[in-house]
Amino acid sequence: MAMTGAQIRKKVMDLYPEIEKFNLNVSAEYNADKEAWIVTLENGSSSMFTHMDSTHASSCIDKHNCIYFSNQMMGFIDNYCTESGACTI
Repeated sequence: MAMTGAQIRKKVMDLYPEIEKFNLNVSAEYNADKEAWIVTLENGSSSMFTHMDSTHASSCIDKHNCIYFSNQMMGFIDNYCTESGACTI
C-alpha cells in the first residue's frame, strides 16, 4: 500500500494527541532520494524535522507495529519541545 503524508500525520496525531494541545502543526512529505518520510513539527517561526525510514513508517501504518516509529517520534517531539519552548499551554 502506498502511504500518504496525511496517513503519517494522522498516525503521529493518534499516537501523540498532546501535539494538538500545544497547537503544533505536523506535516509529512516523502523524500524518494532518501527513501524516508520527512516529518516536520512547527509552531509559528519555530520548526524542526526528522527523517522517518519508510520501512518503519510502513510497518506502523500497515501492520500496526509502531515500536521504531513511536520511539523516533517521541524523541523528536521531546527535542522539539525542549529546544523551541513551543510546547507550553
